[in-house]
Amino acid sequence: MTSTTTRSRSTARAAALGALVIGLAAGCGGDSGSDEAPAVQGPGASEEESGSAASDGASDDGGEAPAAGAAALPADADLATEQLPITAEKAVEIGLGAAGGGELVQIEIDHDDDVWEWELEIVDGGRQHDLDIDATSGEVTEHDQDDDDDQDPAVDVTSPMPYAEAIEIALGKEPGRVSGWDLSSDDGRIHYTIDIDRSSGDDDVEVEVDVETGEVRVDD
Repeated sequence: MTSTTTRSRSTARAAALGALVIGLAAGCGGDSGSDEAPAVQGPGASEEESGSAASDGASDDGGEAPAAGAAALPADADLATEQLPITAEKAVEIGLGAAGGGELVQIEIDHDDDVWEWELEIVDGGRQHDLDIDATSGEVTEHDQDDDDDQDPAVDVTSPMPYAEAIEIALGKEPGRVSGWDLSSDDGRIHYTIDIDRSSGDDDVEVEVDVETGEVRVDD
């Protein structure tokens, strides 16, 4: 009797232990599955974020595209009312970059050979840089260098008189279409020369505007 009872108790304990092991195994399997779930979702979320970032990048590029493909102004554009894709300030920045620094001593804009073009003269340490810059694309189409012995003063399209102000003064004297302009010096006197097609239909006229005094002189 004692032997039979002992074996029964051992069998019961073995069965209980087996059930416990099975239960633990099942529990571990469930935890493992839940641990893997984030790992499966992680890459998916990462890919979505990457796609969003790529989409944002494309949007940024798309926003810049119009500036890169700016339309050229027609040959008969009025520079008093229409703005070139490459402004005077931007042309100076491009020119100084191409020359490696220096001072601007002359700048001119006109329509020549079917394109609007900036012409800059920059002096840097006794070296003169003559640059042509496409006023639509900003491309430096020509860059010549030579020694410079002149002591021409530096000019600035924003100070003491911005070119827009010089144009306004010139048109107050001679109404018409502004077809081009120049900022340079003559005997140390810095002045704008505004090219105007007279609205009366007469010949073109050049109007000089002194940047310091605002004095106007008409050159027929």
